[in-house]
Amino acid sequence: MMAPVPGKGLRVPMLASGDAAGDVAAILGGFGADIEVLDGPAGLAATRKLLRSVFYKGMATSIVEALEAAKAAGLEDWLAGHIAEDLAKQDASTLARIVTGTRQHAVRRAHEMAAATEMLTDLGVASQHLHERLAAGPSHP
Repeated sequence: MMAPVPGKGLRVPMLASGDAAGDVAAILGGFGADIEVLDGPAGLAATRKLLRSVFYKGMATSIVEALEAAKAAGLEDWLAGHIAEDLAKQDASTLARIVTGTRQHAVRRAHEMAAATEMLTDLGVASQHLHERLAAGPSHP
């Protein structure tokens, strides 16, 4: 499944691969499913799904951790507005800008991230296991 399921149900975009992928797509397609059959071995669809997850789940974790740190610093509203505004401005050129900028500024950013890690530790919100910590506590919007 390549997008959130709620609201879409079987119409959520899905990938399938392997010998039976076409049969599965045909059967579920009869119920309204949206399945793209990939030409390749079983596991190819899962590989694509997991690669996508690296991006989306990584981005989500970064945002949640940044907002927790901003809350601890008394700046949650400011950062939430900044993140929302920045996300709204993204377009197709964003990917190239991020990749190029990350490579170009890697030395400086390594030092910046070390300082950010220290700040998160000082604020008491640094966590290598953010999802486990969030799952153990009350849910926040």
